[in-house]
Amino acid sequence: MNQNKFRPRGVLNQDVAGICGVARMTDKARAAHNGKIGNYYRYGADSKQDTEILSFLGFSADEFQEIAVKIDDDVKLGAWILGKCEKSSEEVSEFNNKLKSQVKQITPRSTFSNRRRQLAGDDEPPFPWWMAPGWWTLWKIFKR
Repeated sequence: MNQNKFRPRGVLNQDVAGICGVARMTDKARAAHNGKIGNYYRYGADSKQDTEILSFLGFSADEFQEIAVKIDDDVKLGAWILGKCEKSSEEVSEFNNKLKSQVKQITPRSTFSNRRRQLAGDDEPPFPWWMAPGWWTLWKIFKR
């Protein structure tokens, strides 16, 4: 069931500007710009998570998308964001902790893992023999 090949980075990823969610939003902004975001993901005003991050940064979705497409290097993009939004490290840390807390409350680990497997096309086989050691690995190898 691998209908959507686009997968943004995780919401807790801090690769861009050291702020949770910005790397994910960057991936979604670029994919939306290229028309490759697919059916599973939303960008900007269509995403509650993005609106919260954009509000924190003080950017509009269009402004962020424009700069995310223009600057294709995560380090340079992060530097630009931090320079433009003028947030202190304490504010960034507080925002990261808030977002991490929200993610833990909203997404139980088993739900996250199941959704990740579903998007990757690694659905478990329907027959109970997959529980035997080694069969699940073999099934994944020969499934491709």
